[in-house]
Amino acid sequence: MRINVLTVLYNCALSDSETLRSILQTNLESIKLNMIVWNNGPNLLKEQDIKNYLELSQNKGITTSIYQDVRNLSLSKIYNHFINKLDYDFFVIFDQDSNIDCSFFQNIYHNSHYAIVCPAIFPKQKIDKQCFPSDFEQREQVTPSGEFNLSNTRTINSGTALSKDLIDKLLDNHHYVFDEKFAFYHTDHRLFDLIHATPQTAMLKGLCIGKMYHDMTCEISYNELSERARLEIAYAKMLMRMYRARNPKIEVLRNLFYAYKMKKKDKLSIKSFLKLLKCVITKEHPRSYASINKNVKPINSNVSS
Repeated sequence: MRINVLTVLYNCALSDSETLRSILQTNLESIKLNMIVWNNGPNLLKEQDIKNYLELSQNKGITTSIYQDVRNLSLSKIYNHFINKLDYDFFVIFDQDSNIDCSFFQNIYHNSHYAIVCPAIFPKQKIDKQCFPSDFEQREQVTPSGEFNLSNTRTINSGTALSKDLIDKLLDNHHYVFDEKFAFYHTDHRLFDLIHATPQTAMLKGLCIGKMYHDMTCEISYNELSERARLEIAYAKMLMRMYRARNPKIEVLRNLFYAYKMKKKDKLSIKSFLKLLKCVITKEHPRSYASINKNVKPINSNVSS
């Protein structure tokens, strides 16, 4: 089985990523693992850090390619770029701070007939509280381990294995998998919106198996979040409001008023508020404009030429 793993780093060395470290501890029997690491900035990775990780992954039998673009590009554009480009049986996305079980990839291998295979997600802030996967409408109602219907379930991007069959059905119907109007927060919510809205995918089955511990912003008090993080959450909430409305065009005035309420509630500065207003007018995240060169090559790789 060929599994492609895409891990996006931001302000994190390869050696400091819990995700990359835990992947090296997994059981890869019968699996050809292709690792794609995308450094999204703000600084380039150090050469010794790159050399060390490439050696470790090669010793593990993992082919690894490292890309670097310090523009902090939209995650949805990065995901779509590699989903469209490479061959695989399953495609797995990771954030940099996920901690997976050693059986993570075996769980995918032995359950390859499912459209999605994902672990139960536990926030590092509350390690005894499962938060995903959950009911599509009622997030507080978590999905227990076992089989579930894609028509009424959602989970986070990190740690979710998407089958090639599921991805091909989405591409055939919509020509994309991740909504590029969204950049960071809620890219996963929009993915499951798309799955639910597509009859060919909503009828498929998924499996929740194993555990994963992950940093969850929803478990952090708003007062502890930076202005930048609060603005990013505001973008995501506003875009979800617009694209789940029946007619987004007639909602502009209401959305402008909603943005003002968000400014007060979320304690956004005038500068952030103006950026949020621009999002309302353009109906997309400000970083949606930046694109990835279709022919972009890895900066470093342990793949033989």
